[in-house]
Amino acid sequence: MACRTLAKNGPPLLQAIIHTRSAERTTRDLPPLPKVLPTGLPLSNELPEVKMIPDTPTNLNQYPNMSRRMLECRGVETIHNKLIHKQYGIMALAPGLMTESHFNTMRNMTNKRIDMTRCFAIWRVDPPWKPWYFHGLNKKRGTGKGSIDFFVTPVKINRIIIEVGGTIPFEQLYRTLLPIAESLPFPAIPVSQELLDKFEKERNEIEEKNLNPLRWEYLIRNNVLKCHRTASMYDIEFARFGPKIR
Repeated sequence: MACRTLAKNGPPLLQAIIHTRSAERTTRDLPPLPKVLPTGLPLSNELPEVKMIPDTPTNLNQYPNMSRRMLECRGVETIHNKLIHKQYGIMALAPGLMTESHFNTMRNMTNKRIDMTRCFAIWRVDPPWKPWYFHGLNKKRGTGKGSIDFFVTPVKINRIIIEVGGTIPFEQLYRTLLPIAESLPFPAIPVSQELLDKFEKERNEIEEKNLNPLRWEYLIRNNVLKCHRTASMYDIEFARFGPKIR
């Protein structure tokens, strides 16, 4: 009874998995039913549209303007850097800002180029929420912030942008995910759970076999040779990630 209910009212991917019998009068070698059905699947396999203008807070008349400093892009992503469904996704290799055009491009390319009857895709980044403004041409400077032009989403290093799963192997999805990753305004690559495990294993192996006691984090934390005179506050805050992360 549970399978019949899922076949009628469940997500499309579950319906495709459960309905393995063919109505044709011929013999076909169909894969057997999975022993454990996947859980936590989205109701729609396709990437949904993203709201490009956030709601104004109820206690304000208009959306507050913010600074254009890239504070939200500094450092390394430590929360959304893993795959929820343990399959495939696109990971950022550098910080950047995603605008409305980037969201629409990724959604159109993903929904059109990937077989959504066998796969599903979900967003792993927030909708645009940070206001971005520009001063008009030939305007007097020093009059404060300009009016909000559009909204952006800050992205840190190692952030998972979208996550894809299903019954298609990674070798087939790689050629489809690569142009989607190249459409982003910052470097990004398609990854799988096996690749992420390999990266983590190599990182741990390098830390274990490192014979140099003077690591970057050790030098910064202990103020060796009074390096705090020339180091910035971001060097001290992100010392555990290495000298290239600021």
